[in-house]
Amino acid sequence: MAYTRRNFSTRATIDVSKVFGSGSFKLVYAGTYKTGQRKGQSCVAKEFKSGSVVEEHYFEEELNICAKAQEIINEFNEAEIIEQEIHPNKPEIWTYTGGRKSGQKNLVEPMITNFEKFNSNSGWVKQNSNGWTVVMQALSHFSYHNSGGEYLLCDLQGGRYSDGCVLSDPVIMSKDQDCGPADLGMDGIMSFFQRHRCGEYCESSWSKPPIIGKARIPMTQGTSMQAYLTTGRTRLPLSRAIKNRPSPILED
Repeated sequence: MAYTRRNFSTRATIDVSKVFGSGSFKLVYAGTYKTGQRKGQSCVAKEFKSGSVVEEHYFEEELNICAKAQEIINEFNEAEIIEQEIHPNKPEIWTYTGGRKSGQKNLVEPMITNFEKFNSNSGWVKQNSNGWTVVMQALSHFSYHNSGGEYLLCDLQGGRYSDGCVLSDPVIMSKDQDCGPADLGMDGIMSFFQRHRCGEYCESSWSKPPIIGKARIPMTQGTSMQAYLTTGRTRLPLSRAIKNRPSPILED
């Protein structure tokens, strides 16, 4: 079973007159679905900032990262570590059909309400929070163990719903450091685990990398990026200007 939160729509109206959120190399605009099961519900359209990246490459890379994250989350859900389920948003490549952005590609996905960040790719963890932060730390630890030390799913952010939690824009760090600009490789994985403290949902049998010396990546709430990017080292959490919009989880 795929625990996916999809668009279930083919058209949307996007308000491009104002930026809804901004990261190091993406801009986010708010919109409303016009067709399908989500007609009338809120969505977001994400664009790569002009000149910050090679767009075609990053669209493909973003979808590949989402697919791998989906695989990891499916395995976590199927392990029944918690009673509720985690659903990643699945973005799709859409194209503007009118106005000054006509023909431009973007990534569209359902809007997440009550947006919060649970952990980062450098080992930062939200403090004084609800039980979902502990769950997300377990998901990150599980991803490393279950992949045999090849991957670490982290930088987890999203929203809580009555039947689970929805995530968007996760980061995957890998042994081969081939999962995008926020993949800090083994330095990142080691730094994450040097700051990780197992909670009630982590299993004592789950593997960890050997911890040697001090963390090489400074800890930050934002997303640490590979140093060679001209867009800077940190993608800050998206600011949210609109709150409390209903958007139920719809599954495959």
